[in-house]
Amino acid sequence: MATEKTGADLILTNGYLITMDPNRRIIENGAVAIIGGKIAAVGKNGDILARYDGTQYDCHGGVVHPGLVDAHEHVAWHLVRGIVPDTFTVEDVWEKYENPIVHGITPQDEEYSILLATLEMAVNGTTIFGDTGGSRYTDGMFKGANIVGVKGYTSHGISDDYTPELKIMEYSFDRCIELFRDELTRYKRTGSTPVGAHVGLAGMEHTSGDLMVAAKELSREFNVQMQVHCSVYESEIQYFRKRYNKTPIEFYDDLGVLDEHTTLVHVIHTTDHDLQILEKRRPSVVHCPGASLRYGLGAMRVGRFKEMRERGVNVALGSDSGNWSDGLDIFQQMYQVCVGHRECKNEYPYFTREDAFEMATINGAKALGVENECGSMEPGKAADLVIHSTDRPEMMTQGERLMQMVYSSMSRSVDSVLVDGAFIVRNGKPTRVNLEELAPVIRAKQADMLKRMNYKMTRSWPVE
Repeated sequence: MATEKTGADLILTNGYLITMDPNRRIIENGAVAIIGGKIAAVGKNGDILARYDGTQYDCHGGVVHPGLVDAHEHVAWHLVRGIVPDTFTVEDVWEKYENPIVHGITPQDEEYSILLATLEMAVNGTTIFGDTGGSRYTDGMFKGANIVGVKGYTSHGISDDYTPELKIMEYSFDRCIELFRDELTRYKRTGSTPVGAHVGLAGMEHTSGDLMVAAKELSREFNVQMQVHCSVYESEIQYFRKRYNKTPIEFYDDLGVLDEHTTLVHVIHTTDHDLQILEKRRPSVVHCPGASLRYGLGAMRVGRFKEMRERGVNVALGSDSGNWSDGLDIFQQMYQVCVGHRECKNEYPYFTREDAFEMATINGAKALGVENECGSMEPGKAADLVIHSTDRPEMMTQGERLMQMVYSSMSRSVDSVLVDGAFIVRNGKPTRVNLEELAPVIRAKQADMLKRMNYKMTRSWPVE
C-alpha cells in the first residue's frame, strides 16, 4: 500500500543545497519542501518527492542556500548613495555629505531610500538586515521598508551627545528613550511587517553611558538586539582613554551592557584585554570589510577578527550601507573578507570561503537575534532561500560551487529569492515592485534631495 504524501505549498527540486545546518551538509540533486512559509523537509530529490506532493519549482541544478544576512547598514540615506568622492576623508564625509543630508532629509526621502535599499538587497540575495540607525522620522522609513519583502531591523539615528556635524539628531536622554520606546512599541517585526524596530545606537563618542544602559534595558524589555558602533577609529580609542581611561569595550563592559544580545559593529582597534572581554561576554561582532577598505580604517591591517572567532566570538558581515561601501551586496563583502586579510596580513588562508559564508548566513542571523528563525536550511526555520542560476558563464563549469559563488559569480548568479516561502525575486526581477515604473520616480526623488542638500557631485573627468 502506497504511503500517503504530505501536501506542501511548494517544493524546490533539483537543487545543489548548501544547508548551513550544524553538520554543514551539502546535498546534490536535493529538494526542499515548504509548508506555511517554513521549511518542512530537506533532502535528496527522490526522498522528498516520495513524501511530499505540491507545486514544484525546478532549480535546474542551481545552488540553493539560506538567505544572506547583512548585519549592519544605514539605509535611510540610500537615495543619495554613490556620490561621495574618493578624495573625501572620514571627516569630509561627516561635514560635507552627512551634515547636509540630516538637515534636509524628509520622511518621504527616507521612505524611498529604504525602498531602494531593500530592492538592492533582494536582487543580491539578502533576505534580512540590521540597520544601526540613521532615520530622523522613522514613519516613512518603516513604510518603505515593508514593500519588497526583505526582513530586517532598523532604528532612529538619534543619540544624546552627537558631534557638531550631526547635532540636529541629538536629543535629551529622556527624549531619546521616549522615541526608542515609541518605535519599539509601534513597529514590531511580524509576518505582515517583515521590517521592525530594534535598538540602534551611534556609540563611539556620540552616546553617553546613561543612554547606553537605558537602551540596553529597552532591548531586554522588547527582546531585540542592541546594535552599537564600537572601536571604529583610532581617534575614538584616544577619546575613550582620555575621558574614561578605558577602551570603548572596557567602558561598555563596566556599564554591564555586553552580552549575547548586544551586537558591536566594526570593532577594528582592540587590545588583548578587549578580546578577553569579548570572549567572556560573547556579544556578536559585525565586520564591515568594504567600509574599511574604502576609507582605510584598518580592519584588514590591525583587525583581529580571526582571533575573535578562535575565542568563540560570533563574527558576522555587514555592508555598512551604500554610502560607506557603495553597495548592499554581501557576496562582495564575502570576497573582500577572504582576500583582504590575506593581502594585509601576509597569511594564507586567513579566512576561507566557508568562513565567509558562515559569517554571511548563520552568524549574521545570530548577530540579529534570529538564529532560530533563519540563517540555515533546516526543518522548522523560515523558508528564506536564494536560488542561483547555472546559466551564468561563471557557474556553467562543474567547479566547487561555493568557490564559484564567493570568488566568481557572487550575486550576479542570483536568480530567485524566497522569504517565508514566497518569491520576492523571480527570474531576476522583484515580484512586488515594477522596476521600470519605479526607476524614474527614484531618479526624480534623488535629484530633489540633492538640490535641497545643495550638493554638487564631482565627476571623474569632464562631462559634455
